Amino acid sequence: MRFIHTADWHLGNQMHDIDRKQEVQAFFNWLKEQIVKENVPTLVISGDIFDTANPSTEARRLYYGFLASLAGTCCKNVIITGGNHDSAVMLECSKEVLQVVEGMNIRVVGSINNLAPEEMIFELNGDNFGADSDGRTNADASEGICIALPFVRELELRNFLDDEKIDTDDNLDSSAATKNAPTRISDSDLFSVGYKKLYDRLYKIALDLRGNRKIPIIATGHLYAADLEGRLNGVASNTKTDDGVKVLDVLGTLGNVPSSVFPPVDYVALGHIHYSTMVSKNAAIRYSGSPFVMGFDEANIPHYVLKVEIEDVDTIVKKIETPQTNVYRRISGTLDEIKAELLKYQQINPQKNTYLELCYKKEIGVNTQEYLYESVRALPQNVSVVSWKIMETGNKNAFSNGFGSDYAFSDSGFDAAEIKNLDDKDIFTNLILTKTGLDPQSQEAKDVLEKFLPLFLKASSEIEN
Repeated sequence: MRFIHTADWHLGNQMHDIDRKQEVQAFFNWLKEQIVKENVPTLVISGDIFDTANPSTEARRLYYGFLASLAGTCCKNVIITGGNHDSAVMLECSKEVLQVVEGMNIRVVGSINNLAPEEMIFELNGDNFGADSDGRTNADASEGICIALPFVRELELRNFLDDEKIDTDDNLDSSAATKNAPTRISDSDLFSVGYKKLYDRLYKIALDLRGNRKIPIIATGHLYAADLEGRLNGVASNTKTDDGVKVLDVLGTLGNVPSSVFPPVDYVALGHIHYSTMVSKNAAIRYSGSPFVMGFDEANIPHYVLKVEIEDVDTIVKKIETPQTNVYRRISGTLDEIKAELLKYQQINPQKNTYLELCYKKEIGVNTQEYLYESVRALPQNVSVVSWKIMETGNKNAFSNGFGSDYAFSDSGFDAAEIKNLDDKDIFTNLILTKTGLDPQSQEAKDVLEKFLPLFLKASSEIEN
């Protein structure tokens, strides 16, 4: 069995208002070439197809155009599952039409709402799949079976499992030490127990469907799993993930799910994390990552689609790096260091469209954009500065949650997407500290906040009332 695993396309995304249509179309052309080159009969897309619940007409056109372009190729199956950014209704409204595309087995699962378990499990057509001369389906030609599970919200999970008891007798850890220990499951673990029950129910149905046939079973998921390798390993709960949200926001306030929730399938194709990584060092439980740069914190890491080949008990994963049509770079340092880096771009004159984020150390009494104005103005036509951020000084903000460079505020105002998790006090505090350039730990900063913060909170309270 061979397939390509990808996820987190976020079609319609316009990072800092950058038009990405050509970038997306170039990726789709390249992906089709890879499918044909690698002779891959199945494409699995694990959620976040679109960036918003109501994507633009252009984003939809690119999506449907790509699916249509696969007709007549070696690709016989496309599995599409919804992510937390997707509208399940929008994804599923066309699934009946997609299912009748000649020579294609396109299956869409936007959410688990109102679905029987059997409606999330699909046979994957092989080269000889179809009706024989007597009109009977040649099911023995199946490539495999897919458990297509989309992003699941807590309420959806509870509704789906309403006939099963979710209690603390369930144990997610198979170790003897844990089994003999007193069991007390937190809200987070309670969610994981429910997820495990869901996967187990679907896996049992998939086993029954497989019967005595020696074909692989794979599963999908769109969630935040625990014990990742790489950039998010050991990430604190109050920091931002690659998806632009806090870790605890990924599943409401219910945290992560351990690898033990997944059934013993041959491969689990996950989406939601934007870089390629394994779960619990298991090569058969993976995030493909996004094929695109979705933020400047991702600019210097490679992006992939994964080619997966399953033969007998062996699962071989090949990472295929996606070409980047645009270049995204974060330049960090003092104002003089940034000026020197901008000079390099003037000299090399890059061929690709290049978008820069300037992450600078705040200097008291210096207007940053005015100081760098001439350097920015002298950049080649295809090099643009699209984001300005203040670097973290190394001191945690004593009056709020503490911010890294991803939470810094630009000179020109706030980015609403970056402050959606902050309360009024946090926003006002950081505004004062940004405008004054004061060290959050200094007595001067404390005096300023002690003077103005009560006035702001009083005014805020009066407005709410």
